[in-house]
Amino acid sequence: MASLDRTDHRILALLSKNARMSNKELAHAVDLSPSSVHERTRRLFENGVLAGAHADVRLDRLGLALRALLFVQMSEHEKTNLDAFVKGVLQIPEVQAAWMISGRFDAVVELVTRNTDHLHRIVVEKFSSRDEIHRIETSIIFENARQNDLSATLELAQ
Repeated sequence: MASLDRTDHRILALLSKNARMSNKELAHAVDLSPSSVHERTRRLFENGVLAGAHADVRLDRLGLALRALLFVQMSEHEKTNLDAFVKGVLQIPEVQAAWMISGRFDAVVELVTRNTDHLHRIVVEKFSSRDEIHRIETSIIFENARQNDLSATLELAQ
């Protein structure tokens, strides 16, 4: 684990709120020179603490308004292939994320679709028809919220 000081944590918190923040703006916010902040962010990337930045695309405004979670239970003999399953489903365009989990189910898959007909088609054609899947429960996401400001979370790591 990388050794980070308060300034590194502050830089991470600021970037978690706005990944488009310029180096000059970051330097001003943490009261350091731009070259020092550039060196710190470079080190955060090299150490793997910062993995990248992304655009938050509003897929609902592009016609993909229905989000769902698939809770997947694998066939007993296929549990050893769970890692391959999770990586493999990421190749399906509608799949936004997939996780291996503990408990009654083995994986959770997040999907985005146009509507319930589209969701039904994906579940039947891309999931239910797979021999390695024993059971699927589908839950439609009505509303979601996401925490992008990591300021409080980063305090836990200090």
